[in-house]
Amino acid sequence: MGFLDKVNRTKVSADLLVEVLQMHAAMTPEDRPVYEARAFRLFELLKSKGIRTNRIAPLATAINFRLTALARLERDAALRGWSMPGQEPGAGLISGDAIKAAAEEPLIENAEKQAAFDAEGFRRRVLSIAEPDGTA
Repeated sequence: MGFLDKVNRTKVSADLLVEVLQMHAAMTPEDRPVYEARAFRLFELLKSKGIRTNRIAPLATAINFRLTALARLERDAALRGWSMPGQEPGAGLISGDAIKAAAEEPLIENAEKQAAFDAEGFRRRVLSIAEPDGTA
């Protein structure tokens, strides 16, 4: 079994992704882009939730891969309609449906050999999750 398969088998709830995104948003703008600062805060968050020590690293890896893949979609404008820029650099707003899709959609390896979401598959998943809102 490959590493990405192991990451995909690690379940991450949408609620936990929301908590981690809120944790990132609460960080100072200077710390937000620093991997080590984010990783430290993530490990502390998982520890505070009572996650067993031997489960923290795999869970943190899965969270990091999913949020990084989500950020790649945002950068490539694949989340248009489900996200909007925030007031500070590195802090945007993402719909709950997109976060739920990020928790559920399988990660793939992109052309650059990085963990990513298939953009079309991700859009289909968001649309299958989303409840109609408004009237026509």
